[in-house]
Amino acid sequence: MAPNRPRHPRPELEEICREVEQAGWRVVKGSAYFKAYCPCGLHKRSVHLTPSGKDYGKNLRQWFRRQPCWPKEH
Repeated sequence: MAPNRPRHPRPELEEICREVEQAGWRVVKGSAYFKAYCPCGLHKRSVHLTPSGKDYGKNLRQWFRRQPCWPKEH
């Protein structure tokens, strides 16, 4: 299913955005980055348009998975 938002220009970060959406988070496009909001409303994270380093995607994915509202089976 296609997301109801513009695609992220970086394929590896688009993949993370889709994974986050499948986990129940809401991803919206801002002016300089995408924002991900958790279902409980307590957590949010920005996904930059340009990665700050080679491990940006890996660190971003790990941050989401550490959140208490991230589904355990995901």
